[in-house]
Amino acid sequence: MPIFQVTPLSHNHDAVEGAVMGGFEAKDRHHLPNNAGWLVRHPGTTIEVSNHLGITGQAKGEPSQTGATLISLVGSYYGRGPSDLWEWLKTRFENES
Repeated sequence: MPIFQVTPLSHNHDAVEGAVMGGFEAKDRHHLPNNAGWLVRHPGTTIEVSNHLGITGQAKGEPSQTGATLISLVGSYYGRGPSDLWEWLKTRFENES
């Protein structure tokens, strides 16, 4: 199942957090350090994740309750971070094999 990064783009961390917590089971979400966003597993596309979280998909003229947020498909990863982040990614990517 694809992994996506969900990144708030304004002062809307709490709204995005509520959408992620309500929209994904604990096993399918991982909070990034320093309130940088979340990693989530979802079977769909970036647009479907955005609609699922209420970022987009409203009727024309209706505002988003979640606010400006970037959804990115994760294809590979590298860097420094806490061990639970790497473990979460590794186990979710391995689950695809």
